[in-house]
Amino acid sequence: MNPKWLAIVALAGAAACASPTAPDPVGAWGGTQASLVLTAAGGTLSYACGAGTIDSTWTVSSSGAFLATGQHYFGGGPVPPGGGTPHPAIYRGDVGGNAFTFTVALTDSNQTLGPFAMVRGGPPVRETCL
Repeated sequence: MNPKWLAIVALAGAAACASPTAPDPVGAWGGTQASLVLTAAGGTLSYACGAGTIDSTWTVSSSGAFLATGQHYFGGGPVPPGGGTPHPAIYRGDVGGNAFTFTVALTDSNQTLGPFAMVRGGPPVRETCL
């Protein structure tokens, strides 16, 4: 092989290895305590006794670090039309393969919920509050 072509192939390979692609968290996730449906436009979370929304500005790094803002609602069932009492939230987590683990920091009460572990395509959480 021509040394010039060998150098081009080596550089292309090094560039591909130096810029890993971020994991894609878009889709449905479920677990025993939380479930999430995430799109590019945002997401909805369900807990056994609560619900949440994720804004469209969520990000995931090449290492799988997830960061988002949104709202958290205490109480069972989906977010009611017109609201419930929203709590501003920061969602932080890690996405890797088929696993997604996250926590919820409520910025108005300095409370952290979780961690919650989910798997891609896992069962949705039933929204019941006992």
